[in-house]
Amino acid sequence: MVLAALVFGLAACAQGGSPSSPTQAKPAGSGNPACDLITPAIAAKVDPGLVQMGQNGKPAGSPAYQCSYMSKYEKVLALSVSLISPASAADITDAKKAPDCSVVDGIGDFACMQWTGWFRGEPGGASANTVLKAVKGKESLDLRIVATPPIAAGTPVPDGNVSARALAQAAVEAGWGNGTELRVPPAPSTGPQTSTNSPVCALVSADALKQAFGTTTQAQVLPGEGSCRYRFGALGTPGPDSLVFAIELHQGGAAALPGPLPPDGHNIQGVGDKATLIIRSEPGGPKSLRPPSDVPVTIMSLMVARGQNMAIFTAQIQISPQGPTEEQVKEQFVTLVKGIDF
Repeated sequence: MVLAALVFGLAACAQGGSPSSPTQAKPAGSGNPACDLITPAIAAKVDPGLVQMGQNGKPAGSPAYQCSYMSKYEKVLALSVSLISPASAADITDAKKAPDCSVVDGIGDFACMQWTGWFRGEPGGASANTVLKAVKGKESLDLRIVATPPIAAGTPVPDGNVSARALAQAAVEAGWGNGTELRVPPAPSTGPQTSTNSPVCALVSADALKQAFGTTTQAQVLPGEGSCRYRFGALGTPGPDSLVFAIELHQGGAAALPGPLPPDGHNIQGVGDKATLIIRSEPGGPKSLRPPSDVPVTIMSLMVARGQNMAIFTAQIQISPQGPTEEQVKEQFVTLVKGIDF
């Protein structure tokens, strides 16, 4: 995924066309189905400044063909295409189970729209992403617009409705329309997200985290693909409410864990089939997307293998001199993870 700043001229091009529009004639094949699907001509209808940056083919270990576009202007809008062709039954099931995805009518056999980053309350430094997931026959498509946060104060946030319409129209132009009326769901309002249907976030609830660490503030949920974060309030105030708890789930990733321990790594017994804990600290402040503080941020990462899978649990917290010690927080953390099944 590439970072970029959203171009607000999307509105004009997003409103044109209809689900019954004929598929635009494509030039001779490039050898990359993703680039042949979303051609430079179609990308230019999303924004006239987009130029092809690479026909990435299939990256090592990926089932998907990749193609990328980026704006030639300073505002650098990014458009990425990921196409699995042919897609396995598992690929199609995964596409249809994308978390926090609102159904789009008029595209393929199934289509839905996701909004991440700013649209879901992500703090500064993160991208705003609008993502179209679609399935047609034995093909699975991920088409997304990516935008960086505004640099200048007062710059408006990206328009998630405009970018969603642009992606939907691009898919129709590429021949993925199914002949029915195109209906694009509204983007979520900006602000903190407090709920999700992400299966990764379901591994541990915000209530379980509050109980384990003694937090009192409401959790903000930041789900991603294969990951989840819970952010509690008062990030600049040492204590349990400075907590950021992150989960990464790697299906089939257990083989990556048995390597040598890093210098600051520790084997943890009784958690999964094998577990390694690393504890580090860094100064409080912008590096960790937190308000400045004199108290360092303690970062505890616990990598756990269970069966064929691996999960990485990370607790980021400013430990208060008046509260539980680092050793006590570590025990809270390990005890919590020990009870998580994945």
